[in-house]
Amino acid sequence: MKNYLIRKTSLFYSLFASIFIMLFFTQCSQEKSESAAEISMPANGSVASTDAVAATKDESSAQTPSPIPTASSNNSDLSIERKLMKEGNLKWETSNISKTHASIIAQAKKYDAYISNDNQSRNDYEVSTYIELRIPSDKFDDFVNTIEKDVPKFDEKNIKVLDVTEEFIDVSTRIKTKKELEQHYLDLLKQTKNVSEVLQVEQQLNIVRTEIESAEGRLKYLNDRISMSTLHLTFYETTSAPVGFFGEIGKSFAEGWKGFLFFVLGIIRVWPILLIIATILLFIIKRRKNRFRSKNEQYT
Repeated sequence: MKNYLIRKTSLFYSLFASIFIMLFFTQCSQEKSESAAEISMPANGSVASTDAVAATKDESSAQTPSPIPTASSNNSDLSIERKLMKEGNLKWETSNISKTHASIIAQAKKYDAYISNDNQSRNDYEVSTYIELRIPSDKFDDFVNTIEKDVPKFDEKNIKVLDVTEEFIDVSTRIKTKKELEQHYLDLLKQTKNVSEVLQVEQQLNIVRTEIESAEGRLKYLNDRISMSTLHLTFYETTSAPVGFFGEIGKSFAEGWKGFLFFVLGIIRVWPILLIIATILLFIIKRRKNRFRSKNEQYT
């Protein structure tokens, strides 16, 4: 009987321990699931879905301003307008100088150019004409190409292009800076009441204005040379030429005779001076003769 009670008691304790262990593990798993649920729930207690989270992200990204694009250090896309000065020299021989001259005048009118200098000279062998043209820079090349079509061979052809972009920008910037300084002096002059200070400010103001006028003059010159290119044209027609040795002898005689004529004409032109000199010389000679005679009479 005693052994039966002991077995029954042991069985009861084993069953109680098994139930306690099952309840302990069940409670642990329930706490884990509740903590996981709390983590997934927002503060208001509602469960946030994946779509809602995505919408929230889109809204936050929409509210965040996009960064302003900055200028790249590589300015390859930015083009600076080049400031170019063109100038040319052309020289050639023509068979009819009058016809060539008329053709140049007609081409100048066609390309909106104007003649700034037109000279003609002549010697024993040729007649030569020099023309200086100012041509719009965008028509300069077309004008030169038109002349090349009519000239088979040039004695001289020189076309040069000078890039003055850096100087143009430098002068423009200098003018802007000097004008800002001029405005500063003008404002300072309005506030200054002391006579000596007013004189000092006016002196500095005059210096700045002189520098501005000088820079503006240089900029005006550059603009003129950039907008209107310069072309120097020299064309000549051969009239006659000596042939061989005898031709040179004839030329020498002709030049000698001309030299003699120039000498005679020069003497004729200065005859009053020669007359005065001759009178003075005669007076001196006559006086010396008189002195010589008086000395001889004293000795005798």
